[in-house]
Amino acid sequence: MKTQEGDLQPVTFEQPLIHPKKQPPQEHQPPLEPKPAYFEINPGDSDPLLDPIVKVFSVLASPNHYVPWQMKVQREITGSGFVIQGRKILTNAHCVADQTSIMLTKFGNPTKFYARLLGVAHEYDLALLTVDDDAFWTGITPLELGDIPELQDTITVVGFPTGGSNICVTQGVVSRIDLQQYAHSESRLLSIQIDAAINPGNSGGPALMDGKVVGIAFQNLTGASSVGFIIPTPVVQRFLNDVERNGKFTGEPMLGIMAQNLDSIPKSFYGVPKDMTGILINEIHPLSAAKNVLKKEDIVTHVNKVQIANDGTVAFRRRERISYEYLLSSHFIGDKVDVTVFRKGQSLDVTVPLVPQHRVVPYQMYDKRPSYFVYAGFIFVPVTYPLLTEVSEDMASTFRKVFEKAEKITGPDSQVVVISQVLIDKINYGYSAFGLCEVRKVNGVPVRNLKHLVDLIENTTDQHIVITIEHDYLVILDKDEAKEATARIMTQHAIPSAKSVDLLN
Repeated sequence: MKTQEGDLQPVTFEQPLIHPKKQPPQEHQPPLEPKPAYFEINPGDSDPLLDPIVKVFSVLASPNHYVPWQMKVQREITGSGFVIQGRKILTNAHCVADQTSIMLTKFGNPTKFYARLLGVAHEYDLALLTVDDDAFWTGITPLELGDIPELQDTITVVGFPTGGSNICVTQGVVSRIDLQQYAHSESRLLSIQIDAAINPGNSGGPALMDGKVVGIAFQNLTGASSVGFIIPTPVVQRFLNDVERNGKFTGEPMLGIMAQNLDSIPKSFYGVPKDMTGILINEIHPLSAAKNVLKKEDIVTHVNKVQIANDGTVAFRRRERISYEYLLSSHFIGDKVDVTVFRKGQSLDVTVPLVPQHRVVPYQMYDKRPSYFVYAGFIFVPVTYPLLTEVSEDMASTFRKVFEKAEKITGPDSQVVVISQVLIDKINYGYSAFGLCEVRKVNGVPVRNLKHLVDLIENTTDQHIVITIEHDYLVILDKDEAKEATARIMTQHAIPSAKSVDLLN
């Protein structure tokens, strides 16, 4: 093999060469003892940042919304969590949603402890647990909550992601702080984006900086690598304060307006001064307290004395800007906010109480069984997003837009009732195409919700039940024949009850 000059190096021998057959005799050495494959944890091995981290083992059993008297096959998932003051553990709500069992293990300890749910906020994707066994709390120093980190701060995410059973520690840099849609609930809340991957199993683990919790890992960006999101501490603290004050999470408050950015509309059309900024009210929620003090085509210029820009943002830390909805996130239901509007050439200061969120088509239905009513083979249910996804996951968003109309809300108990499916029998032959059709009236009376529909059918004195669905199509049933058919169909399809538990009560 050819070599270039400078490649050759002198060879030196530190020991004299010995012929293989003339090696000196070796002294007998005792065999090495094998090292143990484990070690015992003693007090000196404690780590105040890792000891409070727990692994969450949940067994989940979700209902079948298309066949609402049945449950889906249970599934087991794992997540992460951490201990805070008051013998409590924080984790994500999606780690315990529809749970039938929750168990925890401590860092370095294989023993599983049964956990109990203290409170859950599916809107915030947060849950609070505790363990009744005193042995669990031995040797744990609770973690403290810190402040929102700055851009480019380095934070450490700790948890038990997939790919192994031991604890995993990763680091990332804060790259963005903004309002994001939470995948678990569709709520738009403050979120911190980091350039560290948040993998399944990481959910619920703390994001640490300077020894304090600055957020909770909860979701990632589909299709992107090393883009994760954490729930910041103001959202976490809002959840903890609500549970402490009310014994449970009372819900996400709403102002109740639909608004359009003013940067897309000529200000001269509404007589708005050039130096004035704000958003245009297009619609007011029927259940909002704002309907009594605000009007369509009002220009909202300030919320809580904070100026709103034409793009709907407000100032947030130095030169950062964020949606005005952030100003409501720290409030509770029943709190009052100050709103300044420009109406017909005048600026007005009004006060609007915040009310609970109410959607025509609920996005999430965790930890509860679906409502249903079986009558003559027709399965009547309220429209929910989980139902639409089971009918057609690809078309669920489109279906939702069809049913999600504010004018359908007549009260806090308003529901859109549909026929989810028709169990074929001689009494309903020819009606099978009416699946997923909205029910408008029963014997000429408009239907407010599913319970109202049940009352109208069961308490009528008429011999015929006339059900009016969309496009004014009619389903006409003889009351006596329908009663016999209901019993027959329930036996054929092994339906335990004609009504869900909430309707029985």
